[in-house]
Order: sequence, then structure tokens, then C-alpha cells
Amino acid sequence: MAAGDDGKIIKLSLFSKVRNLKPLPGQERGRVFALADCITPQPQKGMGYLVEVVAPRRVKVVAWLALGGNIFACDEPVPDCLNREAACGLTRSDDNVAFYVDADGRVALTARFGQDEKTGRLTVSSSRHDMGPYASGSYDVDEMGAACFVAHWLLPRERGEALVLETVGDVLDELMGAPYADSIDALIYRGEKDDASGFERFAARSLLAAGAEYVRPIAATHEIDLRRLASTGMFWTGYSRENMVDREVDTLQAVEGALNRLVFIDRMLSDDDGASPFTSSLSEDACEAVARTALCAFPSGAETRLRGCEEASPFSEVAGAVAARGGEWDVRTRFAAGAEGLRTPFGFDYTFDCDARAGLFAIDATVPASSAWPFEHDGERVEARRCYALRLSVLLAAVAFGAGVGVTRVVLTLHERLLSGGAVLTIAYDRRPFAMGVLPKVASHALLEEKLTSAALMEMVSPRAHRFATELDGVFEGVDPLDPGIPCRMVPTAEDDRPLPPALATFLRADRVCDLDVYGSGDDPLRERFRELLAREEDGDSSVLSEVADLVSAYDAADALQGDDRVPLYCCNMASRVLAGGLELEGQQRFRKVPDSAFDARSVLCRMYRERDNLEDALQLAIELVGLAPTSFNAYHSLALVYRDMGKMPEAVQALIEGLKVASVPTDVACCYYRLGYFFWQMGQPQLGLACYALVRRDSIFYGEAQQEMDELMRENHLSRKPARDEAQAIARAEGVPLAPVSSLVEAVATAALGLVDAGCFDAALMLVHFLSSTDVGPNSYDVLASVTRSLQGVGRPVR
Repeated sequence: MAAGDDGKIIKLSLFSKVRNLKPLPGQERGRVFALADCITPQPQKGMGYLVEVVAPRRVKVVAWLALGGNIFACDEPVPDCLNREAACGLTRSDDNVAFYVDADGRVALTARFGQDEKTGRLTVSSSRHDMGPYASGSYDVDEMGAACFVAHWLLPRERGEALVLETVGDVLDELMGAPYADSIDALIYRGEKDDASGFERFAARSLLAAGAEYVRPIAATHEIDLRRLASTGMFWTGYSRENMVDREVDTLQAVEGALNRLVFIDRMLSDDDGASPFTSSLSEDACEAVARTALCAFPSGAETRLRGCEEASPFSEVAGAVAARGGEWDVRTRFAAGAEGLRTPFGFDYTFDCDARAGLFAIDATVPASSAWPFEHDGERVEARRCYALRLSVLLAAVAFGAGVGVTRVVLTLHERLLSGGAVLTIAYDRRPFAMGVLPKVASHALLEEKLTSAALMEMVSPRAHRFATELDGVFEGVDPLDPGIPCRMVPTAEDDRPLPPALATFLRADRVCDLDVYGSGDDPLRERFRELLAREEDGDSSVLSEVADLVSAYDAADALQGDDRVPLYCCNMASRVLAGGLELEGQQRFRKVPDSAFDARSVLCRMYRERDNLEDALQLAIELVGLAPTSFNAYHSLALVYRDMGKMPEAVQALIEGLKVASVPTDVACCYYRLGYFFWQMGQPQLGLACYALVRRDSIFYGEAQQEMDELMRENHLSRKPARDEAQAIARAEGVPLAPVSSLVEAVATAALGLVDAGCFDAALMLVHFLSSTDVGPNSYDVLASVTRSLQGVGRPVR
């Protein structure tokens, strides 16, 4: 029905129908909004107009609803699609539907919905404004969008409410969009402006009190970056502690703590649905109160951690390998996963050790210097740190006891600043008094009360034993850590003559742990001679070739004198040794370790022959290298280079593809894709070459050259776009190029790693677990398994 002549009022025909919206909170009594699809003109692909009913059959246009979900405010019918941004509307967000509002170019999600897959109807899951009757039940998209327009856009504007949509979460997210020092300065600048919100003023004051003005001078001489942990949402400062003085470390830890208190404000003041509070809604005093509470209340929920061992662990099965319940792998991964998921006002480094069979657990962790605590006087800061250390010990002990039902004692030592720093607190808990006496006080919040002193807290936690450091007049004196009673079980693989469990012995074709050694050099009498020859070659001595050939012959002669039926084998790393167990051999044949220099000498001789165009002899040596090291990438790489020099590109490609199947080291994988990119390019397959170049990771030494060759390939073949990584993977997979590390490699390594850890063969398992930490084998596996890797070396011992 067309608009009437009386201004903006539209008279509807007698048979026109509208759908009235239900009255919303804040809407004047008797006021009616409705949906009308009978008004013309309107653009194509629309859902009709939202109107206000002013009299029987008379309405005013309020907005037009586009089919895609956008809603355009207007006061009369519009003939064509509007050439401006929508005021608000429905949109997709995180696989769900949300309602957004645009205020001066800034967009905020003010409501979220669940959507029925069959009917498409929407149900409110969270909303910034009271949706009244629409808060429950499901509604068609057009009706829900119209109701949200009224509740979130129209009525607030009519009431003169400033549409300030920025949330605390928005502010925290913005910190990640610029270099660390610039992000901190920007937040402080905002908080010092006259129109700053209470939250912004508190943030600026907290950062300045923590020493934020010193971040820029530190960043000028050290590489520092601010990160947001996906697992917890907490901030973490990345930097190398080496070459930093204590004052610089203290500053970075204090500023990080100030930022994390802002995260606690965001979480503790969010609504029931977890939506971040608007910055304009928070007073400075409210932020201060929550920040102080966070320093005491962060162990909340620790009582639930005790039952963690009863829940399914995402790491009890890794790539098809199953760990023993309550064994070393199970207990260590449960603790690491729990520790990585903790939210604490101050980030902490940690390492741990356990003896699952004896029920003993040891944890070393860090707390900042007392100057990091946001209090005015030194005595207050020292006391606050003592209380914090005790509460942190309770939280970590709960995670440790919850890692295994058999864990009966936990010894924790908290160090100042770094794991190598003096001990602030060392404390031992026994399971029964901890579970029955301490955790109920956490559950009742008695242990979380801000008024408690460290003496009162110590009485409440009643540990088996403890030592607390003293700090008087700024002088800190650490204490001697308690002995957790866990012996060092990091026996070097080459010296470990324990028998392997039968299943592992069969799987790995090895009888003793020492049979798995790939790094030992005690069986290499000619190693120094080989190094001497390499040094001479680097100095330009061209006569070295014949001597290297003699050295290869000497190694072959020595091997011929071994006099047993073991198969000679070279492995570049432990993953290669694991793969060797799957080689097709006769019966229960075992392996004899080929000295590193024996393999390297043959590899160097192969290169020398290539460089002198003696390609036939080079090819023979390369084939021998693959025979000696069928599960090591470098053997296939040597073979591929020989084939390349011979002009046999298909054979070179096939050699690299075989190498990809055994490649486990990121540098080897990057090298292989880099080579394949060039080979496919030269073979007239530019799209496949481009895909392989795109698979060279940014953090590899081959990335720069790969990018340069990529640009040249694209110019030569008139290609305009580089493929995204997932697109490149799809192209490679379709053409038979493996995506390394291949699943069979990960599965084999997982079987060996879990079995060796459960058997207590930690040195043999170390690099295998490290490899698994670089693959996506579980939630946050990079951090969780990196922590487990460190744990295999025990507490108080350096990580190799």
C-alpha cells in the first residue's frame, strides 16, 4: 500500500494485515510496533517493514528489514537498496546468530541466539537489554530481528541513552593489535582523558603503579611481546630472561599482573551468560574492589580439581596409543593439562616430577617479587605475597592430587621471579588432611577471605611441613626446599640396560632400553678423524676426497667384522628409530647402530662426487645411504639431489615424497616442501609447485628463499594469488604429496612415547614427547606436552 498524502503516515488498505510485536520493557503503554510486508515500494530481497501503529490502519515506517539480516532505520518506504551501512541487524558469529548494533562505525554484538536447524527460528541465549517476552521461546528471524531493533536501538535512542558499546573485552582485545609498549601507552592515554570511563581510569592507574612507563625502555633493548593464552584468556609476556636484570623482570611481571587483574574484572563482572561488561558501566571503585578480590579468590573451585582423575582425560589416548590408567603418562598429562588451564592473577613458570607408583608429586613454580603487588607499603606487599603464595600452593596441590587417585603427597616450592630464584615457600601436603580439611575451606570461601593474614592462612592449610622465607627491609632470604623424595630417574638411554616391556620390545625391535640409543658416540672410534677431514675441506683442501673415501671403506670393514645377524641402522633421531621397528625384516631381527660419522662420511662423500659431476658414484652412495637409514629424511634428501643433478626430476620428486613419510623435524619438513616446490615448477606443474612453496612454514630457514622463488614462479606463469595454507594442503593431498608429519609417523611415535613413559624410560621418551608436543594430538597439546617433556627431567634439574 503506498504512502498517503498526510506526511509520513501510511494508510493501509482494508484487507492489509500486519503482525504486531509483543510489548517490550520500556515501551510506553498502548504503543504498538508491527511487521508489515504489504507496504510499497520496497527493495527486492527484503522481509518487509517494521512500523509503528499510530491509529487503526495507519502506521509509520520505522525500519526496513533486508533478507540477509541487516536492518536499516528509515521513516518512509525506500524504493531501492540503501547505499549506506545498516544501523543494526542479525549476523553470524561463532557458528551462531547474533544481533549487532553499529554506533559511529563501531560494531558490538548485543544479543546472541540459538537457531533451530530445521525451522530456522531463533531463541535468545544472551542479551544486553531486557527482551521481555522474547527472552523465552523461539521466534521467526524477522520478528526476532524487529524486536531487537526496538529493544536495542530504537528505545535507547528515544530515551537519550548514549550508545556506548565498548566492553572490557573489547579493550583487552585491542591490546593485541599493536606492539607491546604502544598498546600499554594507548591504554594509559585513554585512562588519563577527561571523558575516560571508570574502568579506563583504573586500568591506567594500575599500569602506572606497576611500572608501565619502564616497559618501553626495556622493549628497546630486549625482544618482548604480549600474548593472550587461548586456553585461559590470560596475558603472558614473551621474553628471554637471559641478559635481563632483576629490575627488568620484576617490571614485566608486575605489568603482566596488572593486565591480568583486568581480565579478572572482565570475567568476574560479566553477566550470567558470560558477556563482557560495558566499560561505561563500571566505576573505578568497583574495578578496584574486584581486582583486590581476585588476588585472594583465584583458587575458587580448587575443591573440584580433586576429582579430576575421575574424569576422562583427553591425553589418555593419543593418536591411537592408550596409556595405563594411573601410570606416569596419565598422571603427568592430567597435571599438565590442569596447570595450563589455571587462571591466576600472576602468570607462573613451573616444572614438576612425580612417581606415580609411590604416589609422590613435586612441583616447582614461580611468584613475582613482592614489589609486583598493588599495595602502598613494603610490609603490605610482602604480606600479600605470602598470602598469595599459600593460596597458589593450595591450587597447585589440588591439581596434583586430582591428577591421580594414587597421589598421596605433594611437595611444592615457590621461587622468587625465576625457577632458579630463591625459595619463597616450600610446603608439603598429605592427601587426606588436604582433602578433608583444606578444600572444604576453599569451597566455603573461608580460605579466600581478604582479611586473612598469612599466619591465619598457614593455620588453615595445616601442611605436613613448610618453610617460609623472610623479607625484611627489602632483603629477601630464601629457604632450603623440602625434599620430595623422588629420585632422579633420568638414566641416559645409552647406559640404560633395563629390559623393555614385551609389547614395546616387539614394536621397536629392541630388547633393552639401550638398544634404542641413537645419540651415543662411544661406538665411533673414527669420529675425530672425520671431523679433521671436514675441517680441512672447509679450508679448501681438495685432496680430502680420497681420504673421506678411505674413511668410508674403513667403516665398512669394521662393520663387516661385527659377526652377527643384526641389521645395520642409522637413525637421525628417536622418531626415526621408532619407525625402524616397522621395517619388514625376517622374524625378530634386531638392529645394530651405525655410528653417526659412518653415515655422515658417506653423505659427505656423496656430496663431493655430486659437486665433481661424478654422478654414477654419487647415486650408488645415495642408494646405500637410504639402505642404512631407511627411516631418516636426510638419506632421501641426498638421493633426491643426485637425481636432480642427473636431470631425473620424477625420480627426485619420488625420493622427496618418500622422505616426507619419515620427516619429523620441522626443518626437514620445510626443506622438503621447498625442494618440491622448485622440482614441480621445473617439471611444468606450477600450481603444485606453488602449493608446496606455500607449505614452507614462516619460522623455517627456508621461508625467505621459498617466498622469493614463489614470486618468480607466479610472474613466469602469470599467477596472481598465493594459495592459503589450507588450500595448499588440499592441492598437495590431491596430487599425492604427503602432509608431514604423516599420521602413521605420529601414531608410531605416540605408541612408543606413552609406553616408554609408563615404563619409566624417561630419557628414551624425551624427544618423542617433544615431537608430539609439536603436533595437534589433544587440547592445547603444544603447552601440555611441552610441560610433560620438561617434567621427565625432574624438578630442580635443567632442561636440555
